[in-house]
Amino acid sequence: MSCHRLLGLVALDLALGVATLEQGQFWHITDHHFDPTYWSEMRSCNDKVPVRGIYGDYWCDSPWRLVNDSVAAMANVKRDVDFILWTGDNVAHIKNQFLNQSLNLEITEKITDALKAEFPGVPVYGIMGNHDWFPANQFPVQQAFLYNATAELWRDWIGDNQQIENFKKGGFYTIRTTKGLRIVGLNTVFYYAADKLTTNLTDPAGQFAWLEEVLQNATNVGEKVMLTAHVPPGIKVPGKVQWFYERFNTKFLDLVQKYADIIPGMYFGHDHADGLKLLLKKDGTPGIPMFIAPSVTPWRYKSGTESDDPHNPAVRLVKYDQKTGEALDFIQYYMNLTESNEANASSWKVAYDASKAYQVKDLSAASVSMAVKQMSKDKYVLDKYIRFNTVLANGNTTVNECDATCRAEYICSFTHHEGEKFNSCVTGLMKGVLIG
Repeated sequence: MSCHRLLGLVALDLALGVATLEQGQFWHITDHHFDPTYWSEMRSCNDKVPVRGIYGDYWCDSPWRLVNDSVAAMANVKRDVDFILWTGDNVAHIKNQFLNQSLNLEITEKITDALKAEFPGVPVYGIMGNHDWFPANQFPVQQAFLYNATAELWRDWIGDNQQIENFKKGGFYTIRTTKGLRIVGLNTVFYYAADKLTTNLTDPAGQFAWLEEVLQNATNVGEKVMLTAHVPPGIKVPGKVQWFYERFNTKFLDLVQKYADIIPGMYFGHDHADGLKLLLKKDGTPGIPMFIAPSVTPWRYKSGTESDDPHNPAVRLVKYDQKTGEALDFIQYYMNLTESNEANASSWKVAYDASKAYQVKDLSAASVSMAVKQMSKDKYVLDKYIRFNTVLANGNTTVNECDATCRAEYICSFTHHEGEKFNSCVTGLMKGVLIG
């Protein structure tokens, strides 16, 4: 072998080594909804006859055993991650009369301690969910006990005193990773239609102005920004629910769309279901992928005769580029709740590998756009997405029950995030008879 070729191979090996070092991993976890009354009053259970298993029930929020087991399972799979995104809703679906500020804080503290015990030295970028406040959903726009107490609880992770003050002002902050990636934790509960304290406001706690300043500063210095929050914008399907107030939905989407070139991804919870969406740029080209992680809690919504489909507990491991923040892949782990309860032992399995499931090389905006187009054209690929939506809890049942209108709604929700545009998309697809 010639000296030049040998040097070339060495250079190639070094280049590959550098590329490998730039690939990191992080966990995305959300919606634990720990119910301390699961073994007593069962206050989160919304069915009269739940089957009370040791890891929970599809009609109830999480017993501690499920919450703790999910954290231990994460550590067993991958403990040495770069960080953890924790997108809130730690407190169960329990009526306000049975909760208070101190109890809510204790629940968040208990999960915080579990994460610190299993992941020593790993930074956790947490954000509050709508159920973490007392009373639920009603986030104020000035300093309050739960802002202050949670900021101090997470001081080791947030670090910077200025960001601690931002959190105390409204539950939002920003931090830079050691690799130069900027993380922005937002309080999107301000924009949630259930928060009656922000109904008549234009910029609750000044978060929009703050976010634009952060994004503009990042643009000026060449930083990439990963956004994380609890409540997602856009339209949730099935159900056709828009969580945000209309004006906040539009304002948020317009703002992040303006800075799409520096935002490689946005990460949300709240839906309890597995979701993938794409925010397009003004010119219609791929903009920002939106990753909505499924919940740890198996709790199902129920009102009268209507209810959500059952879904399994889940945690997500994301592979990403440490410098650009671009998602390269993620592996969705889940617990088959029925099997684990019957065996009296948990079994966390891989539900799917995103890049393989959607046949894309990574999870960049361009690749997610390709995946969305595949789901729009190929019934088989869309069927997989619908199964993943409930974390494999229903086999083919949900897919078989999804008619042409249901499929049109799924397809339109991928890229149409405002009510009027979403409805027009669904109408157009139905008239075209392109799916079914």
